[in-house]
Amino acid sequence: MIIDAPVWRNADLVRIIPITRGDLHQAIARCGFRPEYVPKPGKDRWYSWRDVVAVAAAQDLRKIGFGPAIAFSLVQNHLSPFLRDAIKTPDACDGVIWLVSLRGDHLAEDTSCEFLRQSDGIEALIAPSENARIVVNVGRIAERVRNDLQATETAKTIREEFQITGPIM
Repeated sequence: MIIDAPVWRNADLVRIIPITRGDLHQAIARCGFRPEYVPKPGKDRWYSWRDVVAVAAAQDLRKIGFGPAIAFSLVQNHLSPFLRDAIKTPDACDGVIWLVSLRGDHLAEDTSCEFLRQSDGIEALIAPSENARIVVNVGRIAERVRNDLQATETAKTIREEFQITGPIM
């Protein structure tokens, strides 16, 4: 498989988001977060822009008090699939809002979520007789991350690590 999109390494995420290396490894090992690219044994892990946006969103959820297990499971179960299926470029995140609905008085891994564009109108955010909702501005997170990623010197296209090599004739 040849990958022609820029990818970033652990050090870039630690610097940009910020997240500690330990928290990043815990998110992958224990909290169920699965980056787009699976590393080969003994090789470095690389992250796509979608992964970086997802980790940044999880860190923002952690800043408001959610534990790593809930934050990263919400991202893995809802935001990551949305980014992979519906968003093709970082610019396409502009105006995307992620609504996380509380179930009763708590948040669970199977919490219902929906994605809207800001152009859909604010009335969708405020529905009568609904439980509390957490509003995550994915567009703003993506813009912040995109600007920071473009500033990194290590952003590059990786070909050889993901390319199947055969014997040279």
